[in-house]
Amino acid sequence: MAEEYEETRVHSHGDHKHVERVVVDKTAEAARTAYRMSAFIWLMFGVLISLIGLRVFLKLIGANPGNFFAQFVYSLTDVFLWPFFGLTGNPSANGMVLEIPSIIAMVVYTIIAWVIAKLAWLLFFRS
Repeated sequence: MAEEYEETRVHSHGDHKHVERVVVDKTAEAARTAYRMSAFIWLMFGVLISLIGLRVFLKLIGANPGNFFAQFVYSLTDVFLWPFFGLTGNPSANGMVLEIPSIIAMVVYTIIAWVIAKLAWLLFFRS
């Protein structure tokens, strides 16, 4: 059963008033809040996971580590990858590197995002 409350809103426009009766559905508002929180969480983690994926791609194609863009991506993602470095080896050939710990990090961060998004639904939406 939806929780609702009623509001009366009065708008004055010069010499006349406009009165409206509004029924607000608290359940729908809670669902909207939970959806927005969940979308925000997925957006933030999506950006992080995409940056890590870009890093994996740059390492895989043997991008010049002295290039500004590559340095920027590497330095931005290093902070989020340090718990995973040394977890496994990194196969390499001819300057190309497959960073397996980065791929593992992408999976772990996806799971963390899912858990946090589910917690947002549990905290902000009570049906």
